[in-house]
Amino acid sequence: MTIPMNLNTTRTETPLVPGRKSMELYEIEAFLALADHLHFGRAAEQLRVSSGRVTQTIRQLERSVGARLFDRTTRRVALTAIGHQLLTDLRPAHETVQRALQRAIAAGRGVDGELTVGFLGAAAGQLTYAVGEKFRAAYPQTTLTIKEVFRGGGVDDWLGDDCDMVLAGRPITNPALTLGPVLIAERRMLAVSIRHPLAARAAVDLEDLGEVRLLRVPKSWPSALVADLNPETTPGGRPITHGERANTLEELLAMTGIGAGGFLIGDRTARCHPRPGVTYIPLRNAAPIESGFLWRTSHETARIRAFSESAVAHSGLNSSLRRVV
Repeated sequence: MTIPMNLNTTRTETPLVPGRKSMELYEIEAFLALADHLHFGRAAEQLRVSSGRVTQTIRQLERSVGARLFDRTTRRVALTAIGHQLLTDLRPAHETVQRALQRAIAAGRGVDGELTVGFLGAAAGQLTYAVGEKFRAAYPQTTLTIKEVFRGGGVDDWLGDDCDMVLAGRPITNPALTLGPVLIAERRMLAVSIRHPLAARAAVDLEDLGEVRLLRVPKSWPSALVADLNPETTPGGRPITHGERANTLEELLAMTGIGAGGFLIGDRTARCHPRPGVTYIPLRNAAPIESGFLWRTSHETARIRAFSESAVAHSGLNSSLRRVV
């Protein structure tokens, strides 16, 4: 399939320099169309332009080449020897470009193909797999792979070469990313050792974080997410002490269990990770810990959009997408 160029489109013409080493795409399309039809009128119909525009383009190309490409009379149009050689050399390259463009269009507009979806944590994994079942039923032509991504990495690791989108925590402020709707909103909890002075309380306030050494989350995480989980002060301005840095949830739990500090966690995630030496205390009047899918805006495809819409439908949310600005 040839995707015709509109030769009437207003554009800045490339200066005609004798012997120039490149051809404009509109010149290639005009040359190939005329070589196929050997008729200016039919070539113009294929390109959806006037015959005069095709004639002008061919004349410009011939001036640039420095030789005639077509012999034309009032009765016939025929390729010259140089025109034949140009056609022989140009046709395979043009077909390669056309196939590449068609593959890109199919990937951008179609759902056929492969999709790899990542998630961080057990709660995110449960939702991702549940959505995956419905997605596979709705789009059997798509090969779907679901995988857990390493918590200690950042966005570049989460969205590596083999991962198209990932269900991760918020907030994230990155203009290169598109964020789908929040799909998980977990009640914020404080994880501390059962020996910590706060452990016996039924709930704590955000101001009580001043009495806890918060373990640091990976510094490779998005800065807004780090600030959310490792605040410097309480809402009242009380300084918060920070402890060692952890790269995995298991490290956080192990350090918390020996009394090295505590950390903030969602209630659904906490239920998936009970530990004998760790207790989870609800935080009163605290914003929930939120998660949603994200992907690189430049890599967005119909498959990504379809999976995000499936996740929204599964969660019963509004289907609009939100791009970070």
